[in-house]
Amino acid sequence: MERVDSFLEGLSIGKFVAVLLSNWDKEPVIGVIKELWDCEFQIHYWKGTYRGKWAPLNQFRSTEPWIDTLPKSCIILHSFELTTDLKLQPTTRKHLKDKYTLLKSK
Repeated sequence: MERVDSFLEGLSIGKFVAVLLSNWDKEPVIGVIKELWDCEFQIHYWKGTYRGKWAPLNQFRSTEPWIDTLPKSCIILHSFELTTDLKLQPTTRKHLKDKYTLLKSK
């Protein structure tokens, strides 16, 4: 648990996170932290692609944000920023591709 706790140090509301979801095969999955608890957090998902622009994701045919509560253990990267044109930074993109490949091969 020590490694997980230190990895999540600096986790805070309003920061971007990338997550690995067992029931979703598309990647990357990113969002903004809306709430934080001891073992879980609330995420507002964003939509986009590795090389494309990102935007907040709303529920299907709605203006309601797509929000979910997830365990902190699914976080693979946190506290990164998007470029001014709302794209993943090249280093973030490479890190996420490598991390998803590694995790999905297990």
